[in-house]
Amino acid sequence: MREFERMTVAEVIDAQRAWTNAVIDQDVEALLALYDFGSREEPLLFKPTLTDEIRLDEEGARSYFVGGNPKYPHDHGFLFNAWKRIEFRSAAGPLIDAGGLGYRDMGQYTFFKENGEMTHADYTYAYHKLRGKVLISLHHSSLTWRPEDEG
Repeated sequence: MREFERMTVAEVIDAQRAWTNAVIDQDVEALLALYDFGSREEPLLFKPTLTDEIRLDEEGARSYFVGGNPKYPHDHGFLFNAWKRIEFRSAAGPLIDAGGLGYRDMGQYTFFKENGEMTHADYTYAYHKLRGKVLISLHHSSLTWRPEDEG
């Protein structure tokens, strides 16, 4: 049985910064090291922004980030979008889970390209700490819904 450790909100924010830096640096190994892929009974729950396929393992997550996996033919490499900055805007957190062994966070983040183009997405993350490291155990992200202009 895995023993989760207590963590602080500062450690969660540091994990978000590490995630941002790995995306901007296009460092898939550093990025994947931030996720807890768990086990078959308790897998990572990962629904990436630019796909409709939920991923449960490292192979699926890696494919989303760098593409090239024939099992996921629509993955083109999220990391290769040349993001230059990412801003997290939490709705109310990160919030500690009951018992203090996890945090959850929900909000919106914006991905910026050098040319000024922006992509807005909504996110939900859950974090826990194992062997001294804060890890993502749930990651759901989707493009932000924008209502159509009414005449």
